[in-house]
Amino acid sequence: MRLDATLAELTARFAPFSDTPALEAQVLLAHVLGKPRAWVLAHSEAELAPAEEDNINNYAARRENGEPLPYLLGHWEFYGLDFLVTPAVLIPRPETELLVERALDWLHRNPGRRRVADIGTGSGCIAVALTANISDLQVIATDLSPQALALAQQNAARHGVAECITFVQADLLDLPAGLHTQPFDLVAANLPYIPRATLAELPVSHFEPSLALDGGKDGLNLIRQLLQQAPDYLSPQGCLMLEIETRQGEAACALAQAAFPQAQVKIMPDLAGHDRLVTIVLPDNGKPKFLVHLCTRTAWQIALQSGRYQPASLSNEGFIHISRPDQILKVANAFYRGLQDAILLWIDPARLQAELRWEAVDGDVFPHLYGTLNLEAVVAVSALLPDEDGFFRGDIPTIPDIDAEQYHKQY
Repeated sequence: MRLDATLAELTARFAPFSDTPALEAQVLLAHVLGKPRAWVLAHSEAELAPAEEDNINNYAARRENGEPLPYLLGHWEFYGLDFLVTPAVLIPRPETELLVERALDWLHRNPGRRRVADIGTGSGCIAVALTANISDLQVIATDLSPQALALAQQNAARHGVAECITFVQADLLDLPAGLHTQPFDLVAANLPYIPRATLAELPVSHFEPSLALDGGKDGLNLIRQLLQQAPDYLSPQGCLMLEIETRQGEAACALAQAAFPQAQVKIMPDLAGHDRLVTIVLPDNGKPKFLVHLCTRTAWQIALQSGRYQPASLSNEGFIHISRPDQILKVANAFYRGLQDAILLWIDPARLQAELRWEAVDGDVFPHLYGTLNLEAVVAVSALLPDEDGFFRGDIPTIPDIDAEQYHKQY
């Protein structure tokens, strides 16, 4: 049978269950023939031997029964590299290449930051892809599964980066004392994020390891646990990158901002436009210091006289809008352009009495205060003046020179 006829037949057989049946047919033929995929496409007139046809049909039958092609082949491509894969590990997926791409971009822009952690390494595809592209990285890659770690070590050796990566059996960032000697500059994690209730409905649950898929009730159990650990392991100005399920953007961002209140938290879409990656970049000190609220000088004077600050948003929306200092110019220009008596209330989060929640809004995460702003939480007031065209510009200090006690003596 000719190659082109076999390709057409396999494509038709795979079409009912595969998003890329033609690609799968080409990869399968290339594997059986021991040739590059480009050779298969360029030699459509070649004739298959009977033994090759039998081998192809055996593979195709297993594929039709739902067995993933990477497990059939024993290897799979990720970020231009070929990785060994077995049913002990999650199959590397194209959407995870976004995490690698953004991590490499961050590392290239921060050449002095070279300590990296790959949490839930699985096949080792993230750690290996990073070190294959930046050779001076010092990577610790963790996983609970000894089978996964053994395969990851093989992949590291296969690509010549074994000396750059230390593989550790650990629960996320719960490292042995000897390995936690310095904080990490970058933490990357593609953790299980499928909600348990929906997992059984997905074909992947029948073949791929549940340890690499099951994210608990809401899919965020492991992400939540990692965010609880990370503040003790991430260096100032460090970065944490989390792959997420497409519907988890807002919830994951809120968890991230609660763990790192002063950090810049962003959601990044994949090529299909779906939420896929949460990035957390810490400020210089890595800890929250002050937040800001924009209001009018008149409104603040009324609050000082009455003893409480309750803007209209508290009754209309149920909360008071607050911002990180790096967000306030965007807020001011969007909602208060031209306001002449605008001021900024500088707020110490530790002094707040009402509940502060971090909630996703238009791809960013903002703090919302669900209750009255107690006046003692305001530790400074500064003017915010617009330019002649009504736009607010200039530098807003992230951590201003504030003497809270001196400020409160004035009132």
